[in-house]
Amino acid sequence: MTDLALKGCTYEPMSAYLSALAVLRLVSEQKDPDAKGWWDDLGVFHLDSCLDEEGLVNFFLEEYRPTPIVSPWNGGSGFNDGDNVDSLNAIIKDDSERLSSYRETIKTIRSFPEIPNTDVPLRELITIFRNETNEKKGKTKDDFLELLERTERSISEIPYLTSDDEILKHTIPELEERAKTSKKSSDKEKKQSDAIKILLREVKKIRTNVKTLLKKKSSGKEDIISASRDRLNDQVAEWIDASTLIAPDGTAVYPPILGTGGNDGRFEFSNNFMSCIVNLLIEQPEYSKTLLMNAIFDEKTDCLQNISIGQYDPSRTGGFNQGNGIENKDEFKANPWAFILTFEGTIPWASSVVKSKNLKTRGDSLLRSPFTVRSVQVGYNSSAENEKSRAEIWAPVWKNPTKYRELKSFLSEGRANIGRNMAANSIEFAEAVRSLSVDRGISDFVRYNLLERRGNNYLALPTGVFNVHYKEESSLIRELNPLLSSVDFVLRGDNIPASLKSARRKIDEKIYDSLLYGGKTNVKALISAIGQFEKLLSRSGSTSEPIIRRPISGLSPRWIEFADDGSLEVRIAAAIASIRSTGGVGPIRANLSPVDPKRPYLWSTGKGQFAWEGNSIYARLSSVLSRRMMDAERLGVNHNPLWGAIHLSAKDINAFIEGHVDESLVENLLFGFSWINWNKKDDLAELNKTLFEKEKNRNDKENSGVISRPYALLKLLFMPDGIKKADVRVIIKPESSIIPLLRAGRIKDACTIADRRLRTKDFIPVTSSFPDGGNGLQISAALLIPVRDEWRLKKLVLREEQDKN
Repeated sequence: MTDLALKGCTYEPMSAYLSALAVLRLVSEQKDPDAKGWWDDLGVFHLDSCLDEEGLVNFFLEEYRPTPIVSPWNGGSGFNDGDNVDSLNAIIKDDSERLSSYRETIKTIRSFPEIPNTDVPLRELITIFRNETNEKKGKTKDDFLELLERTERSISEIPYLTSDDEILKHTIPELEERAKTSKKSSDKEKKQSDAIKILLREVKKIRTNVKTLLKKKSSGKEDIISASRDRLNDQVAEWIDASTLIAPDGTAVYPPILGTGGNDGRFEFSNNFMSCIVNLLIEQPEYSKTLLMNAIFDEKTDCLQNISIGQYDPSRTGGFNQGNGIENKDEFKANPWAFILTFEGTIPWASSVVKSKNLKTRGDSLLRSPFTVRSVQVGYNSSAENEKSRAEIWAPVWKNPTKYRELKSFLSEGRANIGRNMAANSIEFAEAVRSLSVDRGISDFVRYNLLERRGNNYLALPTGVFNVHYKEESSLIRELNPLLSSVDFVLRGDNIPASLKSARRKIDEKIYDSLLYGGKTNVKALISAIGQFEKLLSRSGSTSEPIIRRPISGLSPRWIEFADDGSLEVRIAAAIASIRSTGGVGPIRANLSPVDPKRPYLWSTGKGQFAWEGNSIYARLSSVLSRRMMDAERLGVNHNPLWGAIHLSAKDINAFIEGHVDESLVENLLFGFSWINWNKKDDLAELNKTLFEKEKNRNDKENSGVISRPYALLKLLFMPDGIKKADVRVIIKPESSIIPLLRAGRIKDACTIADRRLRTKDFIPVTSSFPDGGNGLQISAALLIPVRDEWRLKKLVLREEQDKN
């Protein structure tokens, strides 16, 4: 056995990837069934077989038997009127053993009654038309009879014929050849040519009418596909299964890897494949070796030809300056061996239409093609929101030597699962990869997006390599999937704001980054994107017809731990988001969005307790604090409605007061955390332990400042369950004037009131004389945030020393 590095067969572009599969398949099926293949760390395919380099080259040059790739259901395939039949005829005329299966396939298809054919002798064509004429009536019949008379007269006027039979036995293409002349042609030949051309004008009109007739009577594409699948040999059937199938409802479905049934726009694959076969194996074999060495071993060659490689190699599809150097459309060249191997490599991708009893399918996932999903336009630099994609193909890369039969079996089951569901789009596929819901033998996936980039043609653009290993973030995304699914169903409707769709796409971008790279910073960015979407979505909640029927919720509190990258913004947002309902005062979400305070799983009628107003995060939080305190007084709530599941250190809050935060990020995270289900008490208890341990070990510079004394004094009035004194807790209610005073910058007056309120409960402040300043608004906002260090606040501003609690 010999290990060969096939440097021309890399996992990018797709043509090179498919070429690698082709080499393994063809060598295994036609030469060495024990051959093995794998990819190295540089993305180069290796073949271990009985063939050395010379033997592999000789195999393809002398022994290789091409798969009979045919698509008679396609226009341009060579089996329909007007198609280019040069390559088909060249294969028919060839007598080599290696093309025998191809010859028999072409002959069999040409005998299909399902395929209309007007390239028949004139006698047969005229007979069909005369029979049709006899069934017509009125003017149509008169016109047809006149056309027949002109045709017969034209035949009789052709000079130098021994009998009419000499003309009637020819087809129209044969007559066109006979009508050709040159400068050396005699006068006799030129006169005959002119007369044949007159006849051709008439019989082409007959052919047009006969085509129309036959098309009405002929079978549809599905019938031709079925006939091909039933009547052609197993080798051809593999190609048919890879390119097109008949679904249980009788319609044709097309695995995206081969376009729409073996073509891409006007580019028909099978006829171009036959053209390359004829070129390399029949007409110009002298160029075949150097082109083969280029395709397989990446050796240089000057023999590239003017062909297109199709969608599988974006750099070799033609057009201006698409390759190396300066080129124009007419000068563009590619390798016909690369074309052949590309399509031979699609055979392992044979698809089947199934609906497994043990695997749930959704929507158009009825079509199961290996590792093929709907595209979500994220994860690559050129992605665009409205870009049209046929699908995405995630091509597996493996590093353990594998036989072809093992690969074929693996691809036949090629899918990635999310629980019991097949991954339906690129985000879900990435999630499956990160949760190891794919075969363990795969090391990487190369992501190819089939994008419409040139007219109606598609290009298989490589959009990254996704490594297969477990990331904890995949379990988070699994929580998010059902919430986003309900959103996506609605966003497919009419009159959805473009800003909302754009924000939804941003979530997908951050999901992909979290799955690809992992890490707390990426999860934080994902929460922020969710928050941006929630802010837009919630605006419709108070309308008579909200976009989403119910407020979205259901994420677990562990999202906070996964997003906690040490930044103050995460801690601030999480603590505020955790503020729960107290009496008739709803949870903090009722102040952010128009949700029902008593039933936060429903939208409110009108604005409810909405209070998210102001020109900064501090103004908006202060507005929320004011509204919650007002509602508590109005509803007769005994406690301050500021209890939260997550509490911050006083040092964190001091950093917030001093403005050491990204205000926009805090707001986005706060709205993102509103999707958390705050009723999961066990999860919250575990989260608080984790956050507390982090707090003890944290030594951030931003938290090294002293604690604001005015804040410490005022916060004692805004504790949710009062202040501890001896063994009891003393409830102290703040006066309603405190918040407006702070917003006005009158810190001294606010603290004087706090001093008086504390003294009525036998607490003696050290001082209440604090100067006015510009951070009164920040202090009022900070009073909303749940704080952990009550003992520290009391020690700082009260005369009586208190025990820590």
